[in-house]
Amino acid sequence: MGYAANHSFKIQKGLYLDERKGAAFLKARACIKGQIHFTNTETTDFKRAERIALSWFRGLLNVQQGIGPSRSMGAAAEAFLASIQSPQKRISHQAKWNIAREFFKPWDVVDVSPKVLNDFLKWRRESAAKDGKTLTPSTLHKDLVTIRQALKHAVLEGWLATLPAPFPPVGKIAANPRPWLDPDEWTTLQRVAKARIGEDNLNPRTKQQREELYDFCLLMVHSCARVDEVRRLRVRDCAVKRLKDKGRPYLEMRIQGKTGNRKSIGWSGAASAYERLVKRRSLQPDDLLFREHHRDGFRELLDAAGLRKDGFGNVRNLKSLRSTGLMMRIKANPRINLKLLADNAGTSVAMLDTFYLKRLSVDLNVEELV
Repeated sequence: MGYAANHSFKIQKGLYLDERKGAAFLKARACIKGQIHFTNTETTDFKRAERIALSWFRGLLNVQQGIGPSRSMGAAAEAFLASIQSPQKRISHQAKWNIAREFFKPWDVVDVSPKVLNDFLKWRRESAAKDGKTLTPSTLHKDLVTIRQALKHAVLEGWLATLPAPFPPVGKIAANPRPWLDPDEWTTLQRVAKARIGEDNLNPRTKQQREELYDFCLLMVHSCARVDEVRRLRVRDCAVKRLKDKGRPYLEMRIQGKTGNRKSIGWSGAASAYERLVKRRSLQPDDLLFREHHRDGFRELLDAAGLRKDGFGNVRNLKSLRSTGLMMRIKANPRINLKLLADNAGTSVAMLDTFYLKRLSVDLNVEELV
C-alpha cells in the first residue's frame, strides 16, 4: 500500500526519517556540509529504521572525517565466515548467522553491548514462540558462540576495541547425550540390517544402498567418529593394519574432524567394512567411501528393528551410532584409558564424563549396588 502522506521525523541534527507518500518503507535522509544523502531502511518499524539510519549516518560522518567507515555486524560476520578454513564449521556458523542476521542488521559492532545481546536472546525466544517452538539453552548458547566469534574477528581487524562483557546467561545446559543402542539392541540392528539386504526381489539400487548403510553403521560404531567425519573419509585416508601379537585387524584413519585433523583407530568391524566398501565398487584412492548420507535409510532401518526410540522415548538417529561405540567401549572395559579414548574420538575426557560416564555409572557398578 505505502504511506498515505509525507511526514518527516528528526532523529538528531542532520538526520531524519521520512515517510514518503506511496513508499513501502521509511527512508533515511542526512544533511552533511550542505549535501543531502538518502538511503532506504527497508523497514516500517520505526525503532529498527532509527538504528539503521544512525549506523548509516555514522558511516557518512566517518568518511567525511577521513577515518574510514564504521563496520556493521553484518560485515563482521561475513568477514568471520570467510576466514573459517573448515567447511563444516563454516556451514554451522553460517546457519546460525542466517538466523541472527535479521536482528543485527541495524547494528554496528561498536554498538553491540551486553544489553543488545540480551535483547537478541529475547528476540530469538519470542520469534520461536510465534512458531510454536521453545529454544533450549544449548541452542541459544550456540547462537551466542557465532556472535562472539564475529565480534572477536572485528577486534582482530581493529574494527572494535574489546568484546562486550559480560555475555548474557542462557540458562543451564543439560548434559543429554544422544540415545545409544545397548549391546543387545546393536545385535538386533545388525541382524535386521542383514535380513533387509537379503530380501527377495530387491532392485539392485536398493540392495546397494542397504549394503552401504550396514557398512556405514559398522564403521561409525567401531570408530566412534562423528557422522560428517565418516562421510568425508576417502580410500586414501584409511589403511587396514594388524596387531603384531594377535594378528587382529584394525583400521587406521586420517580424520578431518570438528576439532582438527587427527589420526584415529577403528576396531575390527571398521576394517572389515572398509575392505568390503573398496572391493564392492573397486574404489580408487581419491574416492569417497560413502556416496550417500544414509540419514533416511537409517531411520527406516531403526523403524524395521523397532529401535527408533530408546526406553525413555528419546529418538535415535545416525549420531546415536557414535554414542553407541563410545558406550560399548566403556562398558566392555570400565578401566579403559579415557584420555586415549577421548583423543581417538576427537573429544575430551570432560565430555566423556559429562555425556557418557554419568549415564553408565549404575551399569558399571551393579555388583557394589547389589
